[in-house]
Amino acid sequence: MVKIIERKCAITRSPEFEKKTLATHALNVGILCGHGCLYCSTPATLRMKSSLFPDYAGSAFKAFAAGEAVVDPTTPDRLGRALASLTPTDTVMISTLTDAWSPEAQAYDLGRKCLEKVLRESKARVRILTKNAAVANELDLLAEFRDRVVLGLSITAPLSKAQVAMVLEPKASSIKDRLGALQAAHEAKVPIFGMLCPCLPGVADRLDDLNEMLAMIRPFEPEAIWAEPVNPRGPGLSLCQEALAAAGFASIANEVRFIRGQREHTDYTARLIGTLNTAAAGMGLKALLKILVYGDGKDFSGDASSVIWLKG
Repeated sequence: MVKIIERKCAITRSPEFEKKTLATHALNVGILCGHGCLYCSTPATLRMKSSLFPDYAGSAFKAFAAGEAVVDPTTPDRLGRALASLTPTDTVMISTLTDAWSPEAQAYDLGRKCLEKVLRESKARVRILTKNAAVANELDLLAEFRDRVVLGLSITAPLSKAQVAMVLEPKASSIKDRLGALQAAHEAKVPIFGMLCPCLPGVADRLDDLNEMLAMIRPFEPEAIWAEPVNPRGPGLSLCQEALAAAGFASIANEVRFIRGQREHTDYTARLIGTLNTAAAGMGLKALLKILVYGDGKDFSGDASSVIWLKG
């Protein structure tokens, strides 16, 4: 189900993504994405925005559970004023809440229209993050502005667990197709960054998993590699657990269930940091690794050299 809205904001300053060293500004084409990734934390971000979901008792969680996507087709038309104020030191992230190449966004060609507007009418850099291989349709534009663009397709599982990813991300492109889009961009000399997010337990947290995932993206010569533990906010972990169990991945479902407790999630995050460091060092990629953790690091005793603490 797709709901059409008209939002007031277009490009906004993003202190959170600036802290992540990903971008200074955010450009979103809607508020709920149609990829339906079960771990998605966007509904938790919108939990206080009850006026946006009148058909679901004001609940972003209920709207998400019902499979609703919320998109604003007028987004490209409202970028003008914000574009004029951007400078060459600014980086606009497309996108931070929703995917500009998700099915409903593609129906209005929003990714392409917004990307072209920012590149042709501002001096800012653009960072694209998507889970949809359809972004490869914009290779002509990406290649034309390769000095101001960097592209990432989120890799959430090794190819050996691609079937698990399809359960968790039912309407996103397959891992194989995402890698194909990255390969095409690399051949077009478009700069690439890596994004391993989220690194779910039983899917992307063991050394073998992370070695495989890093080996998958290393040939694209990424400028940096971001990684992140799964966000425990909202019902995402519960939804993942239920879907994995129903699909026959019982052992992975149990691992996801286990980290739903606060202490268990903290322990999982600490282990993941260590394993990411080990994998990246073994691949010669340690200098590129940036691990995003929603914590302040006060109780962490391991190697935090790659960690960006997002609290405190």
